[in-house]
Amino acid sequence: MAGTLVQSEFIYIAGTGTQQYRWTVVVPQTGTPGIRNIQGPYGLIIDSMTQVPATVFTCMNDSILQVEGLLASTSAANGTLVFAAETEQSFVFATPQTNTTYRVQLTTNEFVGLRISAQTTTGFTVQASAAFSGSVGFDVFI
Repeated sequence: MAGTLVQSEFIYIAGTGTQQYRWTVVVPQTGTPGIRNIQGPYGLIIDSMTQVPATVFTCMNDSILQVEGLLASTSAANGTLVFAAETEQSFVFATPQTNTTYRVQLTTNEFVGLRISAQTTTGFTVQASAAFSGSVGFDVFI
């Protein structure tokens, strides 16, 4: 039996001395990175009154870009799908995969929800939450 990768996590820290912030960049099986487990100098930040300094927020954004770069450099396949007022695009592998347990990471600068709506050994389909025009980058991990 083989295991299936369902999530990758990368822990970051910024600040000095007692003013340190810590967070986790999470890349689930859907491939869309996010941040969770934000901790400030006094512990986990779960209230609406704690403000994260702008410099730390910038570091958090940079950490997502670093993780995306790392994943792109280690992916088995990658590319860009171009949407033109569409809600879905498909990608076909040059060589079919041996199974459907691969993971696809999606990235875009557009404000639109994305998901993999079909995943087969020959390719996958990316579905958008609304029709849009723009590019969606992808990285496939076996």
